[in-house]
Amino acid sequence: MRGKITVMVKSGSLKRSIENFGGGRYLVKTNMTDHPEINTDVLFMLSRTLGLPQDRIVLVAGETSENKLFQII
Repeated sequence: MRGKITVMVKSGSLKRSIENFGGGRYLVKTNMTDHPEINTDVLFMLSRTLGLPQDRIVLVAGETSENKLFQII
């Protein structure tokens, strides 16, 4: 599996969740509030959902934005 994944992140949520909208688009809700922690949590949830190791998913844009772009390598 290769390609790009677009993620909209809602931080500070009471419950962590991930929703797939198809076409490589996801909504991820995380209870984290700091950007390094948010990105780590989003990466963890994506890897679990996609069944891929975390080192195959790379954040390529949106490090401090709620809209993020990941590349699967």
